[in-house]
Amino acid sequence: MKNRVKKTAYATGILFFAVIIAGSGAVFAGVRYAYVERAIDGDTIKLAGGEHVRYLGVDTPERGEPFYIEAKRRNSALVKKQNVKLVVCDAEPKDKYGRTLAWVYVDGAFVNAALIKEGLGKAMIMPPCVTEKAGELRRYEEEARQAGRAIWGKAVATPDNAVIISPEDAPRYAGRAVKVQGRVMDVHKTKSAVFLNFSRRGKKGFKAVIFKSSFDEFRLSGIDPLGYKGRHIAVHGVVKFYKGASEIIVKLPSQISVD
Repeated sequence: MKNRVKKTAYATGILFFAVIIAGSGAVFAGVRYAYVERAIDGDTIKLAGGEHVRYLGVDTPERGEPFYIEAKRRNSALVKKQNVKLVVCDAEPKDKYGRTLAWVYVDGAFVNAALIKEGLGKAMIMPPCVTEKAGELRRYEEEARQAGRAIWGKAVATPDNAVIISPEDAPRYAGRAVKVQGRVMDVHKTKSAVFLNFSRRGKKGFKAVIFKSSFDEFRLSGIDPLGYKGRHIAVHGVVKFYKGASEIIVKLPSQISVD
């Protein structure tokens, strides 16, 4: 009899636990802990075991842009050799590069938000993962902007004071943050990106590239990238080379202004 009672109680306990897990799966299914080996840049880390994690909701400067080194160092100071809590986006757990997308916490501190608060990154709102914290992150960005912290400082090369060049001169500025001004001759859209071509040379001319991961940023801002065709615009960012052509990767609508 006692054994039967114990078995019944045990079974009931297991069932109760299962109900709790099932009912809270949306919250806990993506939560885990990991040890950080190093910071790759301002918004990406490498975990012990080799897994790469890309922070949700924040975009820090790229190599060649002002405050790239500062953002990387700050990220490293926050998480390197630390055990962190990862809240992984269940709706989109990885990006196209295979990096895990997550909110990251260390000793209770919200790392993604800390970088924005300190002016070392911009809020990057990409549904569905970031929607719930969009207001919070945009508020932190505005506070950093108003205070002139880091990337928001007046002496920083921003879209307002960056070196202005023509699309033809872009190859000479590889690795530098500039503002490229010119007319968009053609717009080409694929499943993975929108290409704003500034030259009739096709693949060999300068282009601005908006990847699929940034489509929602433009949609939320009420901007259709296809509408840039024929417009005279300015694109701010770091000039890169890809397959023999110069380009700027556009992650946020604020990188483009229409003249």
